[in-house]
Amino acid sequence: MQSLLKKTVALADKASLLFANIAAVVLLALVVLTCVDVIGRYFFNNPVVGAVELVRICMAGIIFFSFPLMFLRNDHIIVDLISLFRRGWLGWVFSIVMLVVIVYVAYRIGDRTFDYAVRAFEDEDVTEYLAIPRWPVVGFISFSIFAAAVMAALRLLSLISTPGQVPEENQSGEPS
Repeated sequence: MQSLLKKTVALADKASLLFANIAAVVLLALVVLTCVDVIGRYFFNNPVVGAVELVRICMAGIIFFSFPLMFLRNDHIIVDLISLFRRGWLGWVFSIVMLVVIVYVAYRIGDRTFDYAVRAFEDEDVTEYLAIPRWPVVGFISFSIFAAAVMAALRLLSLISTPGQVPEENQSGEPS
């Protein structure tokens, strides 16, 4: 069982890296878009039409495509006010409780965004200026959120399979 879980986590890590690489490509596209818009606006008095909409879509892509890797590797921002809750058995139980909450919340948010994607598809909802259909963007966002929930669930299974052992980044107080 432990071997299967390790193989699954390794496969999930590769899948989440794919998501992170997509986020990096979207970030590159955002940089190019911003440069073209600034050059066009200030030197040619001709900005990119709909640049604000494209920036919004790119920002959503960067944020949500980063979620699966962040949830799998536990790369969340941590404020360690009470380090007692991060050591030993208490830290292990606390980590399990938090991961259960994270999986549930991610699933609920993914479900709500998927409902919005379906509604946007049915209503043929488009963006304000460029008339880009909203459903593919929101669909990818909901897919990323569901993938993040799956990654957090894998992390939860991995944590449950090692009773009493808190992952390394939780013991040192700094993410690895």
